[in-house]
Amino acid sequence: MAQISSKLAHTYFTELSAGSAVPLDLDDLLHMKNLRCHNHVVIGDIALRCYKNKSKWTYDERDVRRAAQALADFRLDADDVLEVPLPAHRRHDEQDAEERSRADWRRKIASWLFWQAAQKHTEGRHYEEWNDSWTRIGPNGLPGDLTWDEFITACDQSPLPRIIANTRPLELMTFSDGSLFLPRAYTELLDRWEQVEEDLVTRARTCRDCAAQGPRWGAWRTQDRLLGYVTLCPPCSGAAFRRYTGHLHGVLYDSPRVRGTRAADYLCLLCAETRAAAWDHCHDHGYLRGPLCGSCNTFEGKTSPRNFLEDKEGAVLHLLKCRGCLKRRTLPGRYHIAIIQKHLEATEHHRLRSRRCKRRPSAQHMELAHGAHRFDLECWRHSQTWTQNVTVPEAAALVRDFVDQALAAAQPDTVVPAARTASEATAPA
Repeated sequence: MAQISSKLAHTYFTELSAGSAVPLDLDDLLHMKNLRCHNHVVIGDIALRCYKNKSKWTYDERDVRRAAQALADFRLDADDVLEVPLPAHRRHDEQDAEERSRADWRRKIASWLFWQAAQKHTEGRHYEEWNDSWTRIGPNGLPGDLTWDEFITACDQSPLPRIIANTRPLELMTFSDGSLFLPRAYTELLDRWEQVEEDLVTRARTCRDCAAQGPRWGAWRTQDRLLGYVTLCPPCSGAAFRRYTGHLHGVLYDSPRVRGTRAADYLCLLCAETRAAAWDHCHDHGYLRGPLCGSCNTFEGKTSPRNFLEDKEGAVLHLLKCRGCLKRRTLPGRYHIAIIQKHLEATEHHRLRSRRCKRRPSAQHMELAHGAHRFDLECWRHSQTWTQNVTVPEAAALVRDFVDQALAAAQPDTVVPAARTASEATAPA
C-alpha cells in the first residue's frame, strides 16, 4: 500500500477529478473532520479510509485515484430533474441526539433555508415582534417570506460553506414555480451517501471487544497508535487501561517523571470512558492534573471557559487536581471572567417601575481598567442595559467562594489525591 499525505491526496484528487459534473469541495481531504466518528472521508458516495502512520494521518494512493476517477466519470443529465420537497421545520429540542447526527441531505438543505428565513424575519424587528411565521412554508414555496434570490445572495456572502458529502448542491439546484429541483443522478448519489455514512457509523460505534452499540457521535472512540481510532465501551476500556490514582499529584508537568510515564496507559480521568491521550496540566501553576482522552483534553483547552464549567461534569474538581489551584482555592485565570459572569447574571437585575425584573440578564466583560472589571449587562426582554464594576479583590473573592462551594459539595475522595507510595512521596515536586 502506497501511503500519501493529506496534502498530496488533495493535489491528486483535484487534478484527476477536474471537470467532474459534480461540484466538489475537497477541503475535508486535508481536515478529515470525521476521523473520530469513523476513520473515513466520504466524497460523494465514496468512502476513503484514513490510516495512522508514525503519528500522521495518510491515505492509500490507489483509493484516492480510484475515487477521483469515479467522480470524474460521473454523468448527470441537467434536464432529468427531481423535485426536492422541504421537510417540515422541527426545533432542535424536538429531535433526539441520534436523529440530529444522522446524515440527511434533504433536512440539511431545509435547515439552510429555514435559518435564512429566520434571519430575514428577525432583522430590524424588536424581540417582541418575533413570531414563528418563518417556520412555515410561504406562498412562494420557501419558508416565511424568503425569496430564492435572497437565499442565494446570502449564501454567496456567507463565510460558512454550504457543503453536503463534500459537494456543493446549491450549484446544481434550481427553483421554479415554488419548487426546488436537483438532477436525478445527483439526488441518487446523495441517497447513497446517506447509506454509506450510516454503514460507517454503525460499524464504528460497535465495541471492538464485546460488540455493544455505543453513541453515534464517537464517545466510545479512543486513539490507537497504529489503527487511528478504535471503539471500546466504558467497561472494556476500564478493563484495558489503568485508572489514574493521583500518584503524580503535585508533580510539575515538565518533570522527568511525567515525561517517562505514558498517558496512553491510563483511562481518561475526566470522562472515565476512553483511553487517555495526553497529560493535562495547569498552565498557571505548571502542575499536572491527570491523563485525559483527546476529546476531553480538547474540550478543556479550546472550548470557552464557561462551556467547560457548565457542560462538563466534574470540570471544577478536575481543575482543582492542580496542586497550586487547590492550595490557593482558585482556578486558572482564564476561568475567572466566566465565574463572575455567572454570579452577575444570577444576582443583578434591573428595575421595572416599582419591582425588579425576574429575568436573568446576560453579562459581557468589556475591560479591566483602574483595578476593576467592567461588565455590560443586558435584559433582552425589556431592552435594558446597564454597567456593573467588579474590583480585582471582589473578583478573587467570587472565585474563592465558587471553589469553596464546589469543594463542599464534592465527595472527599474526588478531591484529595490517593496516598502515594514512599518512593513517590519523597520524589521532588
